[in-house]
Amino acid sequence: MNFQNFSAAVLSYGPAVTPYISETAHPKIRGILVTLRSFVLAIGLLTTWTLGYFLPWRIHAYILTIPPIILIILLFLLPETPYWLIEHNNIKAARQSLQFFRGEKYDISEEFNEIQQKHEIKTTHNKEQPWKFVLKRICSSAFLKPFTCVGILYSLAAWSGFSPLVTYTFEILDAAGTSIEPGIGLIIIGSIRIVFAGTY
Repeated sequence: MNFQNFSAAVLSYGPAVTPYISETAHPKIRGILVTLRSFVLAIGLLTTWTLGYFLPWRIHAYILTIPPIILIILLFLLPETPYWLIEHNNIKAARQSLQFFRGEKYDISEEFNEIQQKHEIKTTHNKEQPWKFVLKRICSSAFLKPFTCVGILYSLAAWSGFSPLVTYTFEILDAAGTSIEPGIGLIIIGSIRIVFAGTY
């Protein structure tokens, strides 16, 4: 497997992104930000494939180390999510965290109280009969319907073979014997993916 495809495989995963967005973004834009991840991923893949086509693999490797380094540095500047801080009884830090994500002039009182109320309800149920509360929540339609929809979509996406296809696209194009150079083919595929991701 060439380095170009290896880089694409590594960049295809960001498991911590979605939970962090869901716990920090405002409910009105939360869905947009979660789906935006696919569009940014498409941009990242196209950038990786384009750099891999024009640059030697060593320089390509050095350049691709820059985004993770920047990400690690920026992570130290981001606070924990308000939900996580409230779960750990750090109310003051939770309020500061929510204010950080909403802006200094934004009134967070209503949203912060709602988060606290949800936590108190959860804590009360867990203290009384934790296993019954969890079982009741799992069996409720409010949980089963969205979980089933998301589960089916996720399973279909996983079974579609997207990850190995992204990783071995270069080899597939090369073995297909097409007149298009595999490196150019990757750039074309990446460009098409950005269009569809942006439209979605």
